[in-house]
Amino acid sequence: MRSNEGNAETIRQRFGRTVAEAARRTGKYEGRGGQAALARDTGLSESAVGRMLKGETLPEARHFERIATAVGLDVRDLLIEAEIVSPESLQPPSQTGATGVGSDSITFEEAAIAFGIYDPTGREMLRATIERLQRLEAEDADGGGGAAAQR
Repeated sequence: MRSNEGNAETIRQRFGRTVAEAARRTGKYEGRGGQAALARDTGLSESAVGRMLKGETLPEARHFERIATAVGLDVRDLLIEAEIVSPESLQPPSQTGATGVGSDSITFEEAAIAFGIYDPTGREMLRATIERLQRLEAEDADGGGGAAAQR
């Protein structure tokens, strides 16, 4: 699986660049202490934030939402801007032309394969994104407002 190592490197670098650019746009993390402030706001260590911003490491998917919030992005937008997922991959089947009629549910692994995501980190990111979107849909269905209330 040597070919996936190159992809993981690219993912880390894109993610780091996306977070760094978004952090700069907020103006909250400039100058001395900026990295420490971002670490505090995300719950990551300062060294982990430094490695992430340099594109050396990719945080665990469970941290994506806090990172996105800290830098003023929606987690969905963070994943799309970092080119981890495509906008089309996050659309419901009714918007992509798939009806789902006669189809069974598929597992996260089957979905990853269907999207051509073979890197373990990419698969975890897909899982985290789907679970987050399912929670948002459930909240909307329970009358929590949001996108469902605006339809």
